[in-house]
Amino acid sequence: MSGVNAGLLRLTRSTLASAALVAIVAALAMAYTSGGGASRDSLIAEMLSNFILVLGMQVFIGNTGVLSFGHMAFAQIAAYATAVVGIPLAAKAKALPDIPFGLDSVHYGPLGATVFAIVVTIIIGGIFGIAVSRASGLAPTMITLAALFVVEQLVKNWKELTRGAGGLSGIPRLEGNGWLWVGAFVALVVAHLFQETRIGRFAIATREDELAAPALGIRLFSARWAAWVVSMGLIALGGSLRAQSLGSVNPKQFTLDSGILILVMLVVGGMRCVSGAVLGTVLITAGNELFRQLGDPQRLDIERFPDLFLGGTMLLVMLLRPGGLLGDRDLAGWLRRRTYRRPPPTGEEPRAGSNTLVAAEIEVHFGGFVALDGAGVTVRPGEVVGLIGPNGAGKTTLFNVITGIVHEQGGRVTLGDRELTDAKPVDIARAGLARTFQNLRLFKNLSVRENVTLTELVAARHRSHRVRPDADTLLADAGLTEWADRQAGTLDYGNQRRLELARAAALAPDFLLLDEPTSGMSDQESQAMVESVRSVATRVGAGVLVIDHDLGFITRISDHIVVLNEGRILAEGTPAAVRANPLVAEAYLGSSA
Repeated sequence: MSGVNAGLLRLTRSTLASAALVAIVAALAMAYTSGGGASRDSLIAEMLSNFILVLGMQVFIGNTGVLSFGHMAFAQIAAYATAVVGIPLAAKAKALPDIPFGLDSVHYGPLGATVFAIVVTIIIGGIFGIAVSRASGLAPTMITLAALFVVEQLVKNWKELTRGAGGLSGIPRLEGNGWLWVGAFVALVVAHLFQETRIGRFAIATREDELAAPALGIRLFSARWAAWVVSMGLIALGGSLRAQSLGSVNPKQFTLDSGILILVMLVVGGMRCVSGAVLGTVLITAGNELFRQLGDPQRLDIERFPDLFLGGTMLLVMLLRPGGLLGDRDLAGWLRRRTYRRPPPTGEEPRAGSNTLVAAEIEVHFGGFVALDGAGVTVRPGEVVGLIGPNGAGKTTLFNVITGIVHEQGGRVTLGDRELTDAKPVDIARAGLARTFQNLRLFKNLSVRENVTLTELVAARHRSHRVRPDADTLLADAGLTEWADRQAGTLDYGNQRRLELARAAALAPDFLLLDEPTSGMSDQESQAMVESVRSVATRVGAGVLVIDHDLGFITRISDHIVVLNEGRILAEGTPAAVRANPLVAEAYLGSSA
């Protein structure tokens, strides 16, 4: 399928899914407003602006897994940006006589004011997002929270631009809820489409595993920053339309409490899918209004009754459905599976690469402990090299040095003429080294096929010179075709190991680096893995460097074996020579072997 046709198909799926969700919400809204007055219309307007804000959060939080408390800061920026260019000039001159940046003579209509707000917010938010996207652990969440407090103080104290805590009024109000419905539909299409794009799928991979994604050639920063920028655009749209719907803006509309309300909507429905964001918004809006009315003094006279509803709902969902009510069940995902068509085979025969992988004189110290002391390994094109040794010999450390996870204090790593000694894991993967991990690191919430196709996307751009078998071919070789649409985390252990191998092979690497691929397997499963490794390596024309404690597996699969002991090379040679070496028998097999 050509790139244009694939893009049109993604747009069509996103549009259909979005139209269906809007139609469902519109039907519920019509049923609700048909028996009431203006207050019900106002609640629908509030729901729709929240709807857009929730989708803005979903694009970043749901796809990257990074929690943000600061998105409402940027909704506030958009709302004030809308106000300072949307308020008529005469009213602006009275409210903001000292307004800076020449804005005293600027006036836009509703559409122009919305576009202006989106552009301003994306620029400010995009710069701020660099810090968020580079941070790790709890730091990005705290950075976003700091942004909320900083923007709140700026709004309250920059009176020449914002009029302070009293806010701004006189924004021309939108008639009816038509523009809010349009905004909700646009936000849905963008959110759906982002999850279908290459960079959006990479963002999802970073959510699933921050270590495995770079090892497959996916750059964390660019994927997360792209999600952040798209998120800023939708948050700005929601903030701008909310200001124009109300006709005014003030800091009380964008507090931490209001941000937590939006976050609850996202979490309750299911943050990993767009349909969950829609469901959560509708349920929390309806429940919040119901409990607000029930808490009225004329009924139960319970103060802050909606807060009790929010807290109770969150508690129940977290206990019973930690992934949200919908989890990963998304309408767009269902359409994607229904419209999936296997690409035609290329018909090209795989060829082994021409580069040799060399790790020489590697030294690694962890404090005073010497993990590697001049160790190394050489793997030639198409060759299978086994790396063995007793526990603590330094095998995995050497693997991690080669793949850029651990930095060496001495020695060098090269792939042909390319120096990889100081390269990052993502660049090493794109250069042609794909690895598996001692502890399984699948993208467990994604389907079996999606695990493999994500790596295919990297290979299509960075490994285009290599023959690249399609995902379905690799899944067939691994015996996983019938489970292609199942979540990877639901497979049994042996099939998860085979999936990890197929995912690495989808990178079309020069070399596959396998860290204990038979760990936890029976003898029968180990024998099957021998056949899988050789089959997959042949399929992509890759050499193999493999660690394993199962000597039978290593000798059956390897052309050459390197034995490590206490961070040094103890012996190397053919499987027969290594087995016959008395030093190996003493250090690895035991003196009685």
